[in-house]
Amino acid sequence: MESAKGRNRTMTLVLYHRTSIGEAHDIVRKGFRDVDWDFGLQDARTGEDAVVTGVWLADRPLSQDDGVEGDALLEVRLEADEAELAPFALEGMMWHTRLWVVPSEWANQHGTARFAKVDPRSSWFHEAIDLDDETTQRDDDA
Repeated sequence: MESAKGRNRTMTLVLYHRTSIGEAHDIVRKGFRDVDWDFGLQDARTGEDAVVTGVWLADRPLSQDDGVEGDALLEVRLEADEAELAPFALEGMMWHTRLWVVPSEWANQHGTARFAKVDPRSSWFHEAIDLDDETTQRDDDA
């Protein structure tokens, strides 16, 4: 049996991102883009608002009950291991989930996003989405 040493430990991590339906369409087609997040945090040294730039991801689907807005839930599959993701962790933000804010370039290089769920009450005016369609490809040329 091959030892764990020396083997490539990269695996597929499944994380989630909730956003608006329009933004979700853009993410699936063109990839993530960086956004500034303050999460209501303050720098302990300066007292100023602490801003984190990137894409927030969670280890479970978050809802509006969790304080996260958006009618579309994306499943994000990252080809990475937990050690690669660790520098982007936001510790202690929510007691029942783990959060990360990763640079969009990193997320786009290591992962793919697909629709996991859309609130049908708010999606009547958007193009139909086949949640089981695995053929949706990101348009990297846009």
